[in-house]
Amino acid sequence: MKILVLLLGLVLGSAFAGYAVPRVQVQLSVEPTTQAFTCRYTFALPAGDTTTVLRLNLRKAFRVQRVQGGRAIVQTRRLYYPYFADTMQQVVARYPAGRQARMLTLDYTGTLDKERTTAAQVLEFSGHTNWLPFRHLQEYEVVEYALGVRVPAGYQVRSTSPPLGAKPGYFRFEGRACALELTAIIAPQFWQAVASRGPAIAVVKAGAALSPMEAAILPKAQDIVAFYNRTIGRQDSITRFTVLLTGTKQDAFAVLENATVITYADNFDVAQRGDLLTLAHEISHKWWGYGSVHDETDWLNEAFATYSSMLYLQARGDTAGYRQNYEKLAKTTPNTPPIIGFDRTKYESGMYRRVVYNKGMVVLAALHAHVGTQQLYTILARTAAQQVSTTSAFLGVVGQVAGAETRTWLQARLSE
Repeated sequence: MKILVLLLGLVLGSAFAGYAVPRVQVQLSVEPTTQAFTCRYTFALPAGDTTTVLRLNLRKAFRVQRVQGGRAIVQTRRLYYPYFADTMQQVVARYPAGRQARMLTLDYTGTLDKERTTAAQVLEFSGHTNWLPFRHLQEYEVVEYALGVRVPAGYQVRSTSPPLGAKPGYFRFEGRACALELTAIIAPQFWQAVASRGPAIAVVKAGAALSPMEAAILPKAQDIVAFYNRTIGRQDSITRFTVLLTGTKQDAFAVLENATVITYADNFDVAQRGDLLTLAHEISHKWWGYGSVHDETDWLNEAFATYSSMLYLQARGDTAGYRQNYEKLAKTTPNTPPIIGFDRTKYESGMYRRVVYNKGMVVLAALHAHVGTQQLYTILARTAAQQVSTTSAFLGVVGQVAGAETRTWLQARLSE
């Protein structure tokens, strides 16, 4: 039995006009018994973008069947991609000068990795499945998309946003997400716990009923969101958030669309400090997801999410937990390179976490001590609302809120 998953954008051509970010259309067909799939992916640049060379990277394990680029000259090659520590295939489309539409369509086939499926017939197409093409060095580029999902009888689909319409065998979604984060979770059935008041928060589980441990995620998520909305998110509050539980593989990651995917199989326990920190970390990525993952600015994503989760602990009275987590991470930071100018490709893989997560957290804690809690919240709230994506822009916010002297002091800390 085949599952047809259609990520339907607007009609090609004029329907893509008028958008400031790229538009994406994907059509995906999956065979659940074998996890094999075929995919048609169309990437369209905004009408005013006259880029003449478009590069899309795709996993080397997938087989490209056809490439369509209109008037473009299309070539394919292979290249090593440090971010995934693997060789990828790249499709290069060279367009003539002018203002004609720049769209590139790839038809390819592949097999879903076994860790992205379960015995309960859950299929996870998500940001960590790595099933979609993306522009070179821009896997987290923001795109506009529409998602339509067609499934046979007996299957349902959930995504990171509520469906715009649904009828038997068909679900439709639209939104704005990072290029790799378009999400379709397919399962015979789903269970959920939904907040009865406040922001529309839901915990959605694929394939099996929520355990008491998993149901406990909802009130904790509500508490975390309430804290963040009063502090770092007070200029850009969360009104909707979804926690997706797939049971497929042990990791957790945030999605720009006010969602997180937690793929821990039946052992994610927010009564434990470590898992509570993970949940708070991932929820905070609603604001901390705009720095590049290829240079120093990734600290604006990961250090900020790490420290946000620690601020939650501290505000809830767990000062011992704050201190223990601080000391555990801080002890990894001596003899590390400065954050400003950090190039992850020049160091062993472990240095990335020591600098981007841990050293960045130490710097934010120092800023906290330097300016005080209320001024720190003002800095973070303004940074979040402005979707700051560079260290220099963050330093600018610090200077606006706390003054030029504090800006200079912080720049020196980031250069140590």
